[in-house]
Amino acid sequence: FWAALGGGDRAARAGVIDQLEAAEVEQPDQEELHLLLGLADLWTLAEPLPGEEAPAAQLPAALGARDHLRRAYELCPTDHRIAAWLGPVLVRFGRTVNDPDLVAEGLAILDQGVAAYPSFVLFSRLLVFADEPRDSPAYQSALDAVVANREACAATPGDPACTNHPRAAHNREGAAVFMGDALAKAGRRADAAEAYQAAMAEPGYAGWAFQAVLASRLSTLDARIAAFATADPTDDPPVAWAVTDQCAMCHTR
Repeated sequence: FWAALGGGDRAARAGVIDQLEAAEVEQPDQEELHLLLGLADLWTLAEPLPGEEAPAAQLPAALGARDHLRRAYELCPTDHRIAAWLGPVLVRFGRTVNDPDLVAEGLAILDQGVAAYPSFVLFSRLLVFADEPRDSPAYQSALDAVVANREACAATPGDPACTNHPRAAHNREGAAVFMGDALAKAGRRADAAEAYQAAMAEPGYAGWAFQAVLASRLSTLDARIAAFATADPTDDPPVAWAVTDQCAMCHTR
């Protein structure tokens, strides 16, 4: 799984899932197998191959992500990283099927994860509210999560959630794009530029495959902010949490 994700090898994903499912049949109570199956399904949802984009094709991955991540958290309730993935899955699922109880469950799981492991889970609060109207209280909560995430990482600088490491080789560079996009949507130009420029100062930046994305963000920053400011959401520019390389920005070596 990690070799495929780190290599950006989406074509290998189905084979990886088959192997994980076979292992899970033999060892149904292994948290890591359920966790990796849930993450593989999330990868499918976030970065679908051609033919995997239609809602009918996405449904099995959505159900798999929900069920495997739930089972992983049941098997290891102290692994609060899982809240960062399970919470948003439940919130998005609940919104899609108009189930407020499921949305509430997802938000409660996120809150539980933030309380236990803020530097890891706060980032997912940004993702849950990132598509809300930029002047709404819900979007303000996304911005609050950005600030709180920075503060949590400043307090725990060696935390894997806040550093580049073998399983997220460009964690900091990718996260800077997400945070910069959120700040640009809010019209906070100086803060957005600072977030984008911080990625360029990372030691691993020279080997990051998405330098062109960051350069484009900086060169078009004023136009992006102006587009976000209009009442028509259809003219909004692409954002990190809604593109088909959103996982790759952090995880591809």
